[in-house]
Amino acid sequence: MIILTMKKVLFILLCLPSVIYSQIDFSNQNSFDIITWNLEWFPKQGSVTVDSVKEIIEVINAEMIAVQEINDVSDFNQLVNNLDSYNGYSTNTSNLNLGFIYKNTLNIDSIYTILNSENYFFAGRFPLVLEMSYQGEDYVIINNHFKCCGDGILDLSNNTDEEFRRFRAVSLLKTYVDSNYFNKNVLILGDLNDLVEESFNNNVFMPIINDSANYMIADKYIPYQNTANWSYPSWPSHLDHIIINKHLYNNLINIYQDVKTIRVDNYLGSFQIYDNIISDHLPVGINLSSNPTLINEDDTNKKIKNKFFNVFGQFIYPKKNILLLKVNEDGTVEKKVILD
Repeated sequence: MIILTMKKVLFILLCLPSVIYSQIDFSNQNSFDIITWNLEWFPKQGSVTVDSVKEIIEVINAEMIAVQEINDVSDFNQLVNNLDSYNGYSTNTSNLNLGFIYKNTLNIDSIYTILNSENYFFAGRFPLVLEMSYQGEDYVIINNHFKCCGDGILDLSNNTDEEFRRFRAVSLLKTYVDSNYFNKNVLILGDLNDLVEESFNNNVFMPIINDSANYMIADKYIPYQNTANWSYPSWPSHLDHIIINKHLYNNLINIYQDVKTIRVDNYLGSFQIYDNIISDHLPVGINLSSNPTLINEDDTNKKIKNKFFNVFGQFIYPKKNILLLKVNEDGTVEKKVILD
């Protein structure tokens, strides 16, 4: 294990070229900038971690950060106190805690947990809800840390199956949002500990995928990018996700540019250093336009509802000269080959 003092960390930061700073600055004056970040047993190296996370948050400059794996709430509170432009909130349980760090200019209405009777399916980490208003619109941000691990096989007949517990958590969240936040702008995000690109039979996100008229996994294309853009490099995979509801579809102007894994490991010089000081997860962020371009509704529905999969049931971009399975809005499936 690499042991770093804060003096060494500051030396690393001072030696970094300015281009690195611009690459992780996630703020946009024309958007609402939201990030999910698993901080892995925060703080891994005490005050060194606290100070390093503070530096990174100030450079990222996002308006809202949902964090997972807060181990020491007092250190989290110290982090928030050290941030001049932010306020924060954390649960305070014997389990790993969830929290929010947000610009002190935001109008926060309430923060509370939901689905408290479903302890088992959420691994003791109840979804943490933040309600707020932003430019006259109501937002609901639901922070999660799902059960980890499993064998990649979803067994719907086995309550102890890790994949089933995540599947059930997704189903419970969707039902709750449908019933309680129907007319609000909703984001469901966090360390959801599973792959959105899994085949139909093993995909814990099917309740969301099957309702594309109302929900979208905003980071669904990241798993098909270079592995360097995945949120969990330690076991190369993309586990941290941001789901939006239909009221935010038009606010996501460019799904390929406005949703990304933020390479904060480059800020510290390498992933090895970042992992040692801060986390084994990289943050994932979304820029939601404050002035969404009005898109033809029919065109939007086509983009969202008509999905293509390969013969293994994996979601893919439409490609030429291969067999594609197209899932239509009504649930029917067509075989297609797009020719040159």
